[in-house]
Amino acid sequence: MKCFNCGEFTLLGFCDKCKNNLKEFSLGVRVLDKNFKVYSFYKYEQIKHLLYSKHHFYGYFVFNMLAKLSFKKFKNFFNPDLKINAIALDDKVENMLYSHSAILLRYLKSKSIQPIYSALHAKSNVKYSGKNIQFRQKNKRNFKLLKKINHPVILVDDIVTSGSSLLEAKELLEKNKIFVLFALVLADAKE
Repeated sequence: MKCFNCGEFTLLGFCDKCKNNLKEFSLGVRVLDKNFKVYSFYKYEQIKHLLYSKHHFYGYFVFNMLAKLSFKKFKNFFNPDLKINAIALDDKVENMLYSHSAILLRYLKSKSIQPIYSALHAKSNVKYSGKNIQFRQKNKRNFKLLKKINHPVILVDDIVTSGSSLLEAKELLEKNKIFVLFALVLADAKE
């Protein structure tokens, strides 16, 4: 088998060198409108080719490994005293494959963080992958809240580009009197 990252021979999806490189993330932060913070583990250019795997079956393995190397570690240094829910943006399973955002969500589970699956889905079927900021702003996701949320929320997604989807989700949750703490993503595409 070839390493998903560099193409070298490996038995486990990522070779040891790539796994060690991906373990060394630096938690970045981007502040969106109204001081909403989005924390990211990687720069987009670092893992762009890995993020595109979400459109293929093998992406299931890639996202599991990325989540183990990042999201799973996040709960080790973010250990609040209160109960928190984590919600993924649009974690629908498509083409009978898997939901990449649900994979990320699963790795946040801890004593204080409880993932809530299928809580926030887009009514619009628009795809943002590869689209520019004007397209994203013109074509809203129109999220719908599908479950009752009892605790403050961490929003989860794979990437922050313009931030419009995260802000739209945050706005809907706040209209439903749900406090949104921050967002957590694998990569920040801001240049």
